[in-house]
Amino acid sequence: MKVAIVGDLFVTNEQLQKAFEQAFADSGLELEYTYETFDWPVVPVQKNEEISEFVGDPDRVCRIVGDAEIILTHSGPIPRKVIESAKQLRIVGAARGGPVNINWDACTERGIPVLYAPGRNSGAVAEFTVGMMLAQSRNITRCHMSMMNEKRWRGDLYTYDIVGNELGSSVVGLVGGGAIARKVAKIVQGFGARVLIYDPYIPDEQIRALECEPVDLETLLKESDYISLHARLTKETAGMFDRDKIGLMKRTAYFINTARGELVQHDALYEALREKRIAGAALDICEAEPLPDNSPAYELDNVTITSHLAGASIQAAEIGARVLAEGIYDYIIKKETPRFCVNPDYQKNLPEDA
Repeated sequence: MKVAIVGDLFVTNEQLQKAFEQAFADSGLELEYTYETFDWPVVPVQKNEEISEFVGDPDRVCRIVGDAEIILTHSGPIPRKVIESAKQLRIVGAARGGPVNINWDACTERGIPVLYAPGRNSGAVAEFTVGMMLAQSRNITRCHMSMMNEKRWRGDLYTYDIVGNELGSSVVGLVGGGAIARKVAKIVQGFGARVLIYDPYIPDEQIRALECEPVDLETLLKESDYISLHARLTKETAGMFDRDKIGLMKRTAYFINTARGELVQHDALYEALREKRIAGAALDICEAEPLPDNSPAYELDNVTITSHLAGASIQAAEIGARVLAEGIYDYIIKKETPRFCVNPDYQKNLPEDA
């Protein structure tokens, strides 16, 4: 069986092959590999009218997929031209939570399932989110920057007017109640925080089962000391945090985004930060990647910004590769319907002898 591997600098070719061979260890199949690799995350992701959040040249991918039955990737581009170049292709998989770098429609038309690895970095993002809460609200970032850039000892950051609240005495509002939000809830509850969740797609009883409180968005914004975004980016959620929504927040509240930048109207957020209408923000995702040189964020002293690092952990890379490989094994060897498949309609176009 021939496998084309398109790795990057986070989920590497070696990781993908190791996970695949472990999954198929008892299959008795002879495996052959071809390889390509690209430079994400050193090179920022791209998007076009067909696919998004990818890095790499599709033409280079086309050169290695000619007789491949399986394509394994993470951030590599798998547009229609790649799918059409792979005449023997049976399955495509991305070791990530949202395989938007793959043309699902082109795969569906040929009866090819597209597998992915949901939740693979949920632990990493949850831990990072709480770290961002602490870094901003407890002045860790601000103190570090002054010490390192100005050699300035910040005793003033101990004054009552500047110090922040402990998490254990705070209300944490989570926008979205998926895998990441649930882990954030558990962590901050360990500190003693009260947790509110707004997610119109999750029944209230499921939220209460997490020992959290289901609320509407307005209540969450008005009552929370920390507002952390964990919603999916959709047509309905794009730009949902506008001037009016941000205006409902407490002056002492912190805005945390480790989800998607497009959820936020950043001009409104930066204006609120500049005018001190909210206490601060911690952003792993901004208006663009990389952050533009003229971004107002650079002029603010009450914001912590990182370069889309929340999902970066050894475990996230390994889990993504393993979940993907095991899903492909179940489909190829066990003949099972894929559990994590973004295009279940592929079955309508399967060849009769499949």
